[in-house]
Amino acid sequence: MVSARSRVVLAVVGTAVLQYFGTGLRPIPWLTWLAPLPILLLAPAVSVRTAAAAAFVAHLLGGANVWHYYAFDLGLPPPLVLLTLVLFPSLLTGAVLLFRAALLRGHGPVAAALFPAAVAGAEYVVGLATPAGANWSLAPTQSDLLPVLQVASLTGGWGVSFLVALVPAVVAVVVTTGRSGAALGGVLVLGLALGYGFVRLATVDGVTSPRITLLSARTDQDEVRMDTPAGRDLVAAYVGWLTTAPDDGTRVVVLPEKGFQADDTTLPTLLDPLSAAARARGVDLVVGVKLRSAGALRNVALYLSGQGDEPVVYTKNHLVPGLEDAFTAGTDLAFAPGRIGIAVCADLGHPEFGRAYGRANAGLLVVPALDFTVDAWSQSRVQVLRGVESGFSVARAAHLGYLTLSDPTGRVVAQAATGSATPFVAVSGTLPMPEGGTVYARWGDWFAWLCLLLVVGYPTWWRSRSGRRSAISTSGSRS
Repeated sequence: MVSARSRVVLAVVGTAVLQYFGTGLRPIPWLTWLAPLPILLLAPAVSVRTAAAAAFVAHLLGGANVWHYYAFDLGLPPPLVLLTLVLFPSLLTGAVLLFRAALLRGHGPVAAALFPAAVAGAEYVVGLATPAGANWSLAPTQSDLLPVLQVASLTGGWGVSFLVALVPAVVAVVVTTGRSGAALGGVLVLGLALGYGFVRLATVDGVTSPRITLLSARTDQDEVRMDTPAGRDLVAAYVGWLTTAPDDGTRVVVLPEKGFQADDTTLPTLLDPLSAAARARGVDLVVGVKLRSAGALRNVALYLSGQGDEPVVYTKNHLVPGLEDAFTAGTDLAFAPGRIGIAVCADLGHPEFGRAYGRANAGLLVVPALDFTVDAWSQSRVQVLRGVESGFSVARAAHLGYLTLSDPTGRVVAQAATGSATPFVAVSGTLPMPEGGTVYARWGDWFAWLCLLLVVGYPTWWRSRSGRRSAISTSGSRS
């Protein structure tokens, strides 16, 4: 027979291992659905203190898959790294304790709903409160499971996280209580979500975008300065591609984020040859530039028209803490003709940013980006989720990452890893551009607020009910 201590250790190790491989930079999606189960099975059988300690340690160890990434790849400030490492385990521990409390009070179906509601609600609060946004919610781990992902068009990614956390909570309730009521409710919710997903995958369409090419030149440097031979050589390489590449019908070319570093003096040496080559080929060109202008440093995407129109300038709204502390953030959206929105890399970590473009009826987002190689998959799938949530296609060109074209259902139409030995890496394709946005784009975070209402409302209701019972008991004893 397994001792009480061994049971705690097995639960901690089980959840930690499942979370480690089911989340992070390259998750195994079906493991994500199982990760909370060992701790949820343990929690009702031990004291509240043991349950809290076991849950915290399990989720802390499970999150070790991103420790190095936060601290060294992203180079986040140490206080933010520490906050990130401690905050998520703390919130998940709170979700486990809510589940335990409801289950021990005999409210099995409520416990099954409370746990996923607490997970989704916590993700929403963290997404609003931290600079990283919603990058590390559970939802992007499911980006290759398209029928599951479609619920995000109704609820945002919070609904996907709810489904992922619902399944282990239902299983834990059924195993602990031996009652099937929670299972029937869970099957119904999951069935409705999957049914909607299959229907949406079969019906989303729209006008077709111009043919898009995502293009990245081989370079050993980021932010190549335009006042150096390397900068002029890189411009010449892109001009050469625009001049000599076979014409496959491409009308929009997107280059990576911060491919060049320029100021007011050197900017013409970048834009003049690229604009001339774009006009000669008849394509629009999107260029990522680290630009110092009028005394301010900005991370910009310049949309150069193939017709010679004035460039559209977009300034990155959401900067990476630590790495981009010296930059001035933008505050506005930017559109090129034809319902084409413009964003830069980390902007897509924020659902409200994507929703703003969805409400503005964007059909396509062009996104210069710069990744860290190890996060190529995870960052590309965040873009996929934003497109599903708000109803647009995404063309994301990431140096040290993936060139990815994805449609509004999350299908990856084309993808290639940059950083190969070839002079250029390119992917091309067309994408649907539906109109009208999604329910999530129009209604916002209604589902997240519903989850928070349940999380706050249940303890409030229980305390109120307990108070009334106590008052009745006291009154009865006096009479």
